[in-house]
Order: sequence, then C-alpha cells, then structure tokens
Amino acid sequence: MKQGDTKTIKCMIVDDEEMATKVIEAHLAHIPGFEVIEIYHSAVEAFLSLDRIEVDVLFLDIQMPKITGVEMLKMLKRKPLTVLTTAHREYALDGFELEVVDYLMKPIGLNRFLKTISRLKKHLYSPEGKIQEIHDEVDNVALEIAENKKNNPTKYIFVKTNRAYHKINFNTILHIEAIKNHIKIVTKDETYISLIAISEFEKQLPEIFLRVHRSFIVNTTNILKFDNYSIQNEKAEIPIGRTYKENIIQVLRALINS
Repeated sequence: MKQGDTKTIKCMIVDDEEMATKVIEAHLAHIPGFEVIEIYHSAVEAFLSLDRIEVDVLFLDIQMPKITGVEMLKMLKRKPLTVLTTAHREYALDGFELEVVDYLMKPIGLNRFLKTISRLKKHLYSPEGKIQEIHDEVDNVALEIAENKKNNPTKYIFVKTNRAYHKINFNTILHIEAIKNHIKIVTKDETYISLIAISEFEKQLPEIFLRVHRSFIVNTTNILKFDNYSIQNEKAEIPIGRTYKENIIQVLRALINS
C-alpha cells in the first residue's frame, strides 16, 4: 500500500473483556481511515472468522480462555498486522517471535495508542522495512522491561502451569528445582510445575534468589539454616553444588552480617 491510498484499514479486536474492546474501539474512532469490522470475545471465534474474512490489522489480547492470543496467532495461515494487548508485563516478549507490530499494556491510553497507529502505518505503507523495525522493537521492549524491573521491582511473577497462568508472590517461594526441561516451584503453601528451563526462569527473579546448585535456586529470605554442604528451609534440605560452594558461603555469611 502506498502513502496516499484511500483504502480503509479493516480492523478486528479480540479480547474476552468487553471494556477492553470498547477502549480500543473508542481510540480507533479518532483515527481517519481505520474501521472496526469485527469484535470478538473469544479467540476461537476470531480464529474461525479469519478463515472467511480478511482484515488488515488485528488487536489481540494475550490472556484468553480456551486458547491464548499467542496460540491463536501461531495457528493462523494468513496473519494480519497484529498488535498484542495484555494487562501483564511479564508476557511482553511472548509474541515478538511471531513478528507482531506492537505490544500495548492495559490500560491503553490514547497517546500510547497513537504511537501504535504510527507504527502500523509504517508497516502498511512500507512493508519492505518490516523485519528491521520488528527487530528494533524487540530491543526497545527488552530494554524497557529491564529498566522497569531495575527501578520498580515487582513482588510477584506469573507462571504458566496446567494451561493457566498463576500469580506467585516472590516472598512465598522457598526454592526452585530443575526437573529435566521443567521446573518445580515450591512455595509455603503450594507446588507448581512449569515448562521452562531453570536458567531462563532465573533471569526473571529478583536478587533475593540465589543459585546454589545446577538444579536448585533458593529464596535467601526463607532460609532457616545452612552449613558448608546444604541449605534448609521449612520444607526441604537443598544441597550446595561444589562449583557454587565458595561463592554461596560468602554470600550467605554476608547476609548474616548485613
């Protein structure tokens, strides 16, 4: 599409929350040339609809029942230009491997939405620049998340287990154990199993967590006692790996003296 074309940009909004769809619809009402042709509150219904109609832009919520927005997007043979929306910053990078145009955090303000429209127009009018722009956006989002974590550390994490995301407060976690390509998160009240490598999960944890073994991470605030060989919390005795020992003992002794 060339700049100056008068073609109407057909938009579909998919979100299980009616209020969220109304916000996006209201924002689009301010944008000449963009028209909402379909609104769905189910990813399944939207997926089936996209087999029979063609849209230019898809505003897609990540967290929905039955199938997620990302799962729906992966199944589409023909993918419209897609903007992911969510209330959970933890999922910010989930869809960029699918080359989405933008990622909007709820609640979605008009000023931020207008930036998304500018990005969409660049893709609509200059498709040859799409790949590099997406790569730049991935870097920008990653930096934004890292800076946000540094300045405003969160007190919880959302973990996918049993086809749903569970909110887990960091201070309730006792330890994390690697089990092949899964992890077991042991909290004071429950245990969760999630399909993620322990090294990847470690990157999402705040400084109160400490890798003490190739298979274990402990929450230092919930340690009851330790010696040169193991660490104990209220539910388990965790071994200290030989390659970790020297550093771990120094860190734990520093905690005692702090």
